[in-house]
Amino acid sequence: MITLKSLAGGAVGLLVTAIARRSRTTFGLAIGGALLGALGFLMGAYLVGWADMHSAIENGRRLDVAPWGEDLWLRNRIVENEALVCVVPACLLPLLGLSIRSVFLRRKLR
Repeated sequence: MITLKSLAGGAVGLLVTAIARRSRTTFGLAIGGALLGALGFLMGAYLVGWADMHSAIENGRRLDVAPWGEDLWLRNRIVENEALVCVVPACLLPLLGLSIRSVFLRRKLR
């Protein structure tokens, strides 16, 4: 599962990098974007897994308030929106990496 999620995140990161840089995309940028996309996807998957493990289920339904009194509303929303929680960091990390890289390149050129 980890390999499949890493590949999916890498593909998303590569796609985001290619769209953001268009014709100026180099091999190094593509690899960096893919790695950051995979990292973001795995971070989202970890968050979803954590939220899923800390849930209370009764009669096949997730409870928003656990029998022991804990509020599980946010954790349930995280699990319900698993795809969004995994894809958003996989898109944002490559963009953040590109913006940080451009800041360092500007400083280097001065």
